[in-house]
Amino acid sequence: MVLKQNVGIDVSMDSFDVNITVLDDAFDKHCKGTRKFTNDLKGFTQLLVWTERHRNHDVELSFTMEFTGVYYEQLAYYLKQDNQTVYMVIPSKAKKYIESLSRASKTDRLDAQSLAWMGLERKLKAWNPLSLIFINLRTLTREREELITEKTVVKNRLHAATKKAVGQVRTIQRYKARLQMILDQIEEIEAEIKELIKEDDVIYAKFKNVTSIPGVALITAATIIAETNGFSSIFSIKQLTSYAGLDVKIKESGKYIGKSKISKQGNSHIRRVLHFPAQTAIVYNKPLSIFYERVNAKKTKPMIAGVGVQRKLLALIYTL
Repeated sequence: MVLKQNVGIDVSMDSFDVNITVLDDAFDKHCKGTRKFTNDLKGFTQLLVWTERHRNHDVELSFTMEFTGVYYEQLAYYLKQDNQTVYMVIPSKAKKYIESLSRASKTDRLDAQSLAWMGLERKLKAWNPLSLIFINLRTLTREREELITEKTVVKNRLHAATKKAVGQVRTIQRYKARLQMILDQIEEIEAEIKELIKEDDVIYAKFKNVTSIPGVALITAATIIAETNGFSSIFSIKQLTSYAGLDVKIKESGKYIGKSKISKQGNSHIRRVLHFPAQTAIVYNKPLSIFYERVNAKKTKPMIAGVGVQRKLLALIYTL
């Protein structure tokens, strides 16, 4: 008797490997088929036809995938549009699970099998795609983030070029022109973000609430809300902290007591965008300033208290 059945999918840029496995009432796993498809609409259609041929029609079918860059997105959205149950796991968790299997080899086909087993053995939460407004908002905030990084690189190179003993005038001019172009594009993106938020009255009202927090400006709010799909799948502050990678990781064994630190196994965009707002909040937000001083007095590094402020800010944004 089949209890569960799951399709593990290992996605790459041009193709994806698939493994369909069932779990019987003796808790044994049986592979029903493996195959490789092209990562395009033709491959997606062939996948559904193939799974219909290999699945047990008396038991619900699910699909398990990893968040791998952007290559998984088209397939994941296609499956959701077909009303399929999709589980998405972060790469670090998938890696830990695969390591627990003690396999000597690593191939795309084996990874697909591991994801199929993981979907059968673990209690995973069904994935819900981003709504259209948050997809567009996330695209804009990530594009701006890339430009901010690029701006820093160009500014450093411009500074170095002006300090050379023999400066190249045209090189300096090109760096200045490139820097101005980046600044113009950042300004353009920020204007698009403002217009996008104003299109939805409910979301606009929520943004006004969030940006009333001292230290939290529009870009911070837009990034966090876009990266969490408007907190649609977040049900607690603890879950949100873990999703952002700001949860504390502790290592203790016997007499050994290691240093506690944040896991960083979460959304790096959220952590990055909270850094400067936290610094501002320490100065201008009195409750957080008091909290920072109290924690900082007990710790050897100011960064620890700073991360604590980041967690407090994130929780406050979620609450509002």
